[in-house]
Amino acid sequence: MDTIYYKLPLNLDNIFDEDGGKLHTCSEIESIDQHIELIITTCPGEHKFNKNFGCRIWDMDFERVVLRKKWEEEFTGHIADAIQRFESRIKDIEVAIQVMEVTREDSITKTTAIKKKVIVQVKGILVSSGGYCEFRYKLFLGPLSTE
Repeated sequence: MDTIYYKLPLNLDNIFDEDGGKLHTCSEIESIDQHIELIITTCPGEHKFNKNFGCRIWDMDFERVVLRKKWEEEFTGHIADAIQRFESRIKDIEVAIQVMEVTREDSITKTTAIKKKVIVQVKGILVSSGGYCEFRYKLFLGPLSTE
């Protein structure tokens, strides 16, 4: 029996369609990608049923960086640890980040802010097939957000 993976966010309106609607599905790779993004963007303690779920990068969001290399190592370590704990469909996980300062304008308040942009690259091996997989995420810190 093939495993079915559902596309996030779930569109529950489809279930109640006159045609006997179904939820949208996706591939295993897309499902892993969605789940890793959810892990990274969830603060530990936020998930109602598992208070440990999430990534500790939230602890570093407004942290003053004294030693950039040490900060980057800790940030990378938090992501790798969280993925290893909560995403069992990949193994031999490697995480690399690229940090840069960017200027962003808030469209609502019309203010400009300098933020840290972190490009996260996750590599691993699919447990199901032994195939190589790679994912990329763009995060902005202070406060944490995605692109």
